[in-house]
Amino acid sequence: MRKLLMLVAGAAAILLVFGETLLPAWARQTAETMLRDRGAESAEVTVESTPGILFLLGQIDILKIDAKGLRIGDLRMERVQLTGSGVHFSSRDLFLDHRVHLISAEDLKLTGVVSEDALRNLLAKRIDKLDNIKVTIDEDGVHATAEVKIFGRMADVVLEGKIVEDAQALYFHMTRLDIKNALIGKANLGDIFGDIQIAKLDALPLKTRIESVEHRKGAIVVRLSAGGNEE
Repeated sequence: MRKLLMLVAGAAAILLVFGETLLPAWARQTAETMLRDRGAESAEVTVESTPGILFLLGQIDILKIDAKGLRIGDLRMERVQLTGSGVHFSSRDLFLDHRVHLISAEDLKLTGVVSEDALRNLLAKRIDKLDNIKVTIDEDGVHATAEVKIFGRMADVVLEGKIVEDAQALYFHMTRLDIKNALIGKANLGDIFGDIQIAKLDALPLKTRIESVEHRKGAIVVRLSAGGNEE
């Protein structure tokens, strides 16, 4: 009986150490690696649960993420900050697949910052007819200048618009398009007149709601939230 009690006590101690120290560190390092695999230049992840043994059940009391350069689809985020509470993840995926798969959260807030350079690079990729795109952002929206070749001659283009939300995606909604030194009626500019998709939010691990899209000097700030056991 004494040997059995010692064996049980030893197993409990090992389990406690694993749950309190090793498993949280493993989850944190795995999450940071996943973020870097998605383009993050730097990533800091904090996970806390009391008691730590709850990690074995896939429960995180507090989750914090601060990443720079993370990509959501083709869009590079200058910075992403996430805070969450009551987060549930698949411990099976952590053990077997070495990945952190979020299942639900009682409350989750995400703030992403898009820089002028990131938006310029994305617009250049989405609208391949335009060359030498330059983008500035202020409180009134997005302002861009570019060049387009029409009938073998270069014409100056001025674009203005805003980043808007629609159906779990972000779009560049054009409000102004001016073309100088060209006959617009004969120019084949195709799809640049429509809304241009910037990012689809289904690339995120949980179903999120867009709370706000703020245009400020030099950047766009997008705030998202999730909660209520959404998958």
